Amino acid sequence: MIDVEESIDILWEKGQFSSREEFLNEALRSFLKEHPELRVELAVEQFKTGTVSLNRAAEIAGMSPEEFKDVLSDHNVDREPGFLSEDERKDQLNNL
Repeated sequence: MIDVEESIDILWEKGQFSSREEFLNEALRSFLKEHPELRVELAVEQFKTGTVSLNRAAEIAGMSPEEFKDVLSDHNVDREPGFLSEDERKDQLNNL
């Protein structure tokens, strides 16, 4: 079995990556390229938690926002409309 931590350290120390974070980002990109179905699951979960917008989640999933809306529906994820309430709108205008 490969010692993942040791392997990351060796590659980092040899200058293959500028940081452990860069290595992990590259590793995740490669992993998702090999397992595209997980891109959709990742995008759905990130959208559900509010860490990404609908458009960004669709981009992560590799599809259009309209296609991603269908995926959200298939996953029983409710989308709140992107409109502000009257009070929220007034607050934002007052803060300008």
